[in-house]
Amino acid sequence: MNDNEIKNHLIFFKQNVINLRDPDLYPKIEEYFDVNVFRNNIEFLENNSLIVEDDKRDSIYSITKKGEGFLKQIIEEHKYIAEKERIEFEKSKIDLDLAQKMLKEYPYTKWFSRIGFIIAIVLAVLEIIQWKNK
Repeated sequence: MNDNEIKNHLIFFKQNVINLRDPDLYPKIEEYFDVNVFRNNIEFLENNSLIVEDDKRDSIYSITKKGEGFLKQIIEEHKYIAEKERIEFEKSKIDLDLAQKMLKEYPYTKWFSRIGFIIAIVLAVLEIIQWKNK
């Protein structure tokens, strides 16, 4: 199970009383999960102490403190990743704006360099003429 599947299962356990003997529960399960996969994942979650079966062992499951902590950790991690992606997107928008501004300024820079080159040639010719006249 990946973190996203675990998160979905733990949220389901937190929102619903899971009694596998209750036939009304199965339509809810089928709405979000495959029933066979859900049953297999119950074993995985129980083995990792994220959920616990009640003391009478009559197929009633609830989320544990460890499960709630793990769920909170996964949710915080997803929030962090979403915020990071949002910041990267904003950064790329700013980079694009800066690139467009630079492209708008490029013709002016090109003309400045051309004028500077012409001035340099004129000054070089003047220096050569002055040197020859000496």
